[in-house]
Amino acid sequence: MARFRNPVPEAVEALRIELAGGPRAELIPEVQLLADLLGGRAERLRPKEEPERELLAAFPDAAAVIGKDGRVRVANVPADALAAGGRAAGMTVLELTRSAELADAVQRALEGTARKLELQLPGAHRTFVAHLTPLLRGEVLVLLRDVTQSREAERARRDLVANASHELRTPVTAIHGAAETLLGGALGDPDQARRFVEMIARHADRLARLTRDLLDLSRIESGQWAMNVAPLDAVPLAVNALELYAAAAAERRLRLERSLPARLLVRADPRALEQVLVNLLDNAIKYTPAGGAVTLSAQAEEQSAILAVSDTGQGIDRHHLPRLFERFYRADAGRARDQGGTGLGLAIVKHLAQAQGGSVGVESGAGGSRFWVRLRLAG
Repeated sequence: MARFRNPVPEAVEALRIELAGGPRAELIPEVQLLADLLGGRAERLRPKEEPERELLAAFPDAAAVIGKDGRVRVANVPADALAAGGRAAGMTVLELTRSAELADAVQRALEGTARKLELQLPGAHRTFVAHLTPLLRGEVLVLLRDVTQSREAERARRDLVANASHELRTPVTAIHGAAETLLGGALGDPDQARRFVEMIARHADRLARLTRDLLDLSRIESGQWAMNVAPLDAVPLAVNALELYAAAAAERRLRLERSLPARLLVRADPRALEQVLVNLLDNAIKYTPAGGAVTLSAQAEEQSAILAVSDTGQGIDRHHLPRLFERFYRADAGRARDQGGTGLGLAIVKHLAQAQGGSVGVESGAGGSRFWVRLRLAG
């Protein structure tokens, strides 16, 4: 190996002074040439994977280059995260993802066939769209895009449309049938006419409630329900909500009871909190048999406030409890429709509570049910 002696040690000293914060060093042409040659030498010694690694790092999704031997040659950080040891390089696609479907697709891509497929990786509970692109050197670029959230959103939209269509069909059919009967001659019979007009009014009211609840839920989920979360006393709101339902409770021969402190400061939006309490009281009154009681309570608990509505109804089977706050879910669908429910009230309660930084829950047994909302204490 040839050795070169630096002919200008003064230039080296001048560079040291410059790098230490001194004046700019003036280099003679020979020293500048030597710097350029050393830069080229460093570039040649640079690992060939480094430019590819920098390119893959620009992808937000998991990305890797698969070599001709079927093993990962270079990968970015999200792809490394899929590996049990945190490093994907050197692993086969099957070892990395445990997906035989993806491993088969990579093999086909190594043979020159570009592929795109959607799959769920075993054990990950996530959905990915895989893009496999053959490269000129006989290798394959694999991109794995996590589409779990978008697929769940699509599924939720489909379920909402299907459920809303199902809920709308019953009142629309009833109104249409009653109108046809009236037009077919029932108008001439006052008793029949009144019965069918009452049917139309009842189902029109149900349509109005369903439409209102759908619009409310849509505004909450899209952020169009303007929240003004600030310190407020929840007790006057709770008392007002009870007063709203005094007549309905008396008509059903129910006792409306309260267990409220003199004052309870929470961080909440007054309109949203009122809607939460109204929905919970409405549910409890509908499903509590005559002679029973509905109780609205509130209390401070560590850094939170718990507002709860309890009833003395028949209770709800345990297997229904985890799904009660889902849109259109009903523990007793037939009874809920007879009572005029839309199946959206508890979903609205959940979303309003979460929008205020709170949470919801339910406990139920043979002695009745208790629905609660947890909010942050103010101050």
